[in-house]
Amino acid sequence: MATVFLSVVCVSVLGAAFSTCPHTIPGLRRWSHTSSWPGNRKPERDAKVVISDHILLDESPPELHSITIESRGRLVWSPDGDYNVTTKYILIKGQMDIGSEDCKFPARAHITLTGVRGTYKVTIGEHLFGEKFIGVAPGGTLELHGQEKLPWTKLTNTLPKLDVNHGLMYDHLTSKHKDDGSWKDGINAYIFDGKTGNFITFAAYYLGEYDKYHYKSDPTALASLINSTADGNVVMLAVKTNLVEPRVDLKPVYEATETLTQGRVTGSGLIRTVKKGDAYAMVIEKGKQDTLDEHVGVNYHLESQAAAASMTSWDNKLKFSVRSYVNNKHEYSDRVNFRVMTTAAAYPILDVIDDVTSWRPGDHIFITSTDYLWGQLETAIVRNCTTCHRNQVQIDLEAAYMHWGDMIDGVDERAEIGLLTRNILIQGRMENTCPPSNGNCDKFSYDTFGGHLEFVRGYKNVHIEGVELTRMGQQTEKGFYPIHFHMCHDIDKIGGYSDPAWIRQNSIHHSFSRCVTVHGSHGATVQDNVAYDHLGHCYFLEDGGEKRTVFDGNLGAATKHGSILPSDIENPATFWMTSPLVYLRNNVAAGGDGIGIWYVFPEEPQGPSYGLGFLQRDEARHTALLEFNNNVGHSNTHYGLFVDNKINPDDTTSSDNEYDPREQPLNRSSAQKEVLFYRFTGYKNRYQNGWIRGGLILMDHSSFADSGRGMTFANSIPSQTLTNSIIIGESRNLGDPTRHWDGHTWVYMPRSVPHEYDTHQPFVGFMIYDGPVHLKNVWFSGFKENINYTSGAIGFLRKDYYSINPTNTVMNAKFDFVDGHSTGNRVYDGNETVHGFGNADGDKTSAFRDLDGSVTGYPGSTVLKPGPFFHNARCYRRDNWNMEICPQRFGMLNLRLISTEDEDKSHPFAVRDDNPSARMDETWHASAGFPVTLGGDHSYTIHWNGKVPRAFELKGEGVEKGDWVRFGICFPRNGKFHFTMYYPVFRDDTGWVGHHWKQMSSVEELDRDTSGGAVYHDNTTGLWFFKYMNMKDRMENETESCPVRCPSIRFEVKSGDMNDGDCTSRAYGPYKRAPITGNNGLHASSLQVTSKDPPHGWGAGPTRPFETRTPPNGESGKWTSWSQCSQSCGGGLQTRTRSCNSVGSTEDCQRHHVEYRACNTAFCTSRLLG
Repeated sequence: MATVFLSVVCVSVLGAAFSTCPHTIPGLRRWSHTSSWPGNRKPERDAKVVISDHILLDESPPELHSITIESRGRLVWSPDGDYNVTTKYILIKGQMDIGSEDCKFPARAHITLTGVRGTYKVTIGEHLFGEKFIGVAPGGTLELHGQEKLPWTKLTNTLPKLDVNHGLMYDHLTSKHKDDGSWKDGINAYIFDGKTGNFITFAAYYLGEYDKYHYKSDPTALASLINSTADGNVVMLAVKTNLVEPRVDLKPVYEATETLTQGRVTGSGLIRTVKKGDAYAMVIEKGKQDTLDEHVGVNYHLESQAAAASMTSWDNKLKFSVRSYVNNKHEYSDRVNFRVMTTAAAYPILDVIDDVTSWRPGDHIFITSTDYLWGQLETAIVRNCTTCHRNQVQIDLEAAYMHWGDMIDGVDERAEIGLLTRNILIQGRMENTCPPSNGNCDKFSYDTFGGHLEFVRGYKNVHIEGVELTRMGQQTEKGFYPIHFHMCHDIDKIGGYSDPAWIRQNSIHHSFSRCVTVHGSHGATVQDNVAYDHLGHCYFLEDGGEKRTVFDGNLGAATKHGSILPSDIENPATFWMTSPLVYLRNNVAAGGDGIGIWYVFPEEPQGPSYGLGFLQRDEARHTALLEFNNNVGHSNTHYGLFVDNKINPDDTTSSDNEYDPREQPLNRSSAQKEVLFYRFTGYKNRYQNGWIRGGLILMDHSSFADSGRGMTFANSIPSQTLTNSIIIGESRNLGDPTRHWDGHTWVYMPRSVPHEYDTHQPFVGFMIYDGPVHLKNVWFSGFKENINYTSGAIGFLRKDYYSINPTNTVMNAKFDFVDGHSTGNRVYDGNETVHGFGNADGDKTSAFRDLDGSVTGYPGSTVLKPGPFFHNARCYRRDNWNMEICPQRFGMLNLRLISTEDEDKSHPFAVRDDNPSARMDETWHASAGFPVTLGGDHSYTIHWNGKVPRAFELKGEGVEKGDWVRFGICFPRNGKFHFTMYYPVFRDDTGWVGHHWKQMSSVEELDRDTSGGAVYHDNTTGLWFFKYMNMKDRMENETESCPVRCPSIRFEVKSGDMNDGDCTSRAYGPYKRAPITGNNGLHASSLQVTSKDPPHGWGAGPTRPFETRTPPNGESGKWTSWSQCSQSCGGGLQTRTRSCNSVGSTEDCQRHHVEYRACNTAFCTSRLLG
């Protein structure tokens, strides 16, 4: 192995910033000239090349061991040819250039990184680069600038599935021959008329296993078929399972095939190379050898191998294609297929939203799934098209699935099309099978040790655009990714970089670990990239302390399970956001094995970032997101958007993010800060389109469609609001209709459903959970139930163990359907008798307030679960909702156990005084909530099935001024107690002067009390009676459960018989009340269409992939005028925008190009029932 040092220093050009093309820099020495190298000897194979001069790469050198560019060295690619470099690694201490920002590289430049894990490790000081890399060391510069090409676009017309209605003339898998000879391992053969595409004959030949009845006759029979076929006919062959069996003489087959494809027996036919288990496919028009297409899928003992071949007769406007697929694990999965189709169907012209003239024939693209299964994504090749307009592209694709291309009532479900091919290519060279040194062959049968790019702290410059990276990333361990900013600290202007780093318009595909990683680095811009087919999280913030990161206009698809982190295994996310200090806009997570966009924070930065002061402990969970605008999540296995969980020190995730943003994140007592999720679009996510835990949350102008669970807010602190949005249950996008086995026969659904293994899962548009949650200005469509599943526009979290807050509200809801079983349900919530529903504590307490009557027709009414505990003479049951509608406001008596030793020993139940037999039992799984009417219509008592708990707290949710409730609690008679009230007044009998409980002589006197701190004790029954009330008016835009604070009391039992907790036999009679009458009660009414179309401006609208960012004169654009307020009252939103130049001094504009402000905040009192 030779080491070549080149160290002629040209000081005059070192470190200069050139605005011209780098290959024109004076003094560059040509790689191809021997005089450029010591001893007049160019680097030979396996050389360790060390560059200390300025070199112009103007040829493809032999495969090298490595290239090290020293601090005064520079390697510049020449654009005069297409050059390749193959090496183990490139270490950059100086500079490497392939083009420049204003001189895009026009030729092809290919870098192949080689090596098997464990042969060496490169370390520079504290920086580990490892193996198989391009590394930018301190002081180094990497400038890669490929040709400008549109990174991705969207369809504007639907691409139909190739079927009998769309150009498919013959398909073996749906033909009467699909099972003919399917048991025969060997070759399937078809003959078609080359002019008409008509079927002539089919036969299966038993060649791949020894069989005494066929081993002699079948090879001869196949040869006879081939030899006897007339010229002009199309011959198609495919291997089924296996071709080669030593006892079967294939000589007749080989000779006939060579005569067919080469005109004579040559002994060199490709079919002779087929080995045991190989896939093989061939097609040819007999008599025209130049029409031959044949391929072998070599059996590397991976999971499977495949081969495909095709032939197009342009004169006859026909395409013939054949495919062979061999599965090494499950022979029953082996299959062949033969198809004939029209050229119009085989080479469709796509209509797209952007100018795609930069895409060239031969470029590879992918089209995302627009259905529940992300695997419906398909790859294609761009063809030359002389008739296409600027917004059209012709492709080579036999579409196996439909790809949607239309807007649907304000929801953009149009498929994305991503470009994979770039003229600068960086790739890893892989072994055919998994090398044992990888250490993960038990998980991956193939080699996952790809190349990687790494930039470390102190680099001088990094800008990468227009580059294709494939077979990059290393699944073998943490830290080695296709593109990786590693512990660089501040890399924007704050860090002294006049031209901050960016990664833009690149194609990253078939990656073995992630896509773009920002690790311990602040101020990176990741823009307009395309990522496809990667293991583990894709766009990745690593430690949770990263700040000022911009993710803008990126597309990610085919996110697969990895093994680096537990979350890679369980729920890989296309966007893994571990810090709130990120600008996330214009991105699309277009399908994968887990989650589209996942915000999940550690308590403090982890890994190498721990202790560096990037964020303090708990700062992340108290910090609002910098920006969330115009992002999309679709076709993901679990969630489109998920804001929940936290990262533990061992890299696992656990539930409840405790997200509670504050104006001053390090001051827990500072005011809560609203977090805006603006213009999110979620559709066709299999489990749920969106889930957000925490608050104060505002989700505005968003669109949801086609998911069993549309959107859920969880654990509001203090409240969460969805406004100006669109929710569609089932849209016109029918997808690929689901087929499932019911145990007896195949059942064919009229459309796709989220889970083929459970076709009875309910559809719910918005799921109310925890609370308080508020819906305002939301349009609903497509919630018609059917024989397979129930459906409802508004529903509740199912099988919920946590009581739901009764102060959830809906205002100005719109529906495009007449309410009814056969037309659609505005609301639906089932019980344990309905598939998918349960009867847990939370299921019993489902409720919300219809503030303006836009749901029920009755302003101020409450929608809640039916049952004798809630029902009164003024309510009515709406059968198609399985819910009850009552005119009263409801609150909740919410019990929280304090004495943990009483867990599973105390089970509370409540009794309504006018109907003691209608008690409500709670298991007290986490808390116990009893919905109660407010205003005095009813009163209640609480008792214990089991022991009386020693300490608990009772909170009055939803209690407002004028709305009060009286309740009694059963305690041991003659016991001793300590009761402390915290609100609305302080009461405590342990020495607080002036704060003693006010003793009443009867419940009637207690009902008349206005102090808020009175109590009545009846020792005979063991009941202590209290009255919850609120002294404060609800302020404008106050959305919490109660104005200022909800009344609450802490109860402690000091002594007494703890088994004396059921007072019902003693309480009723003296405290049994007469039921209220039905005067002024509600009754069933017709609920008609309220808005056939979504109101103007509601929903996210079109989600164009990226907006132009270059205003006139290349400077920051001026702010537009403020938009019209989205609401006339009740709190609306105005926006304004400016366009930005992504280069130069407009960094602030890039990070701050959309502004929002509240407007018309006065409460809509005219809409409310008093």
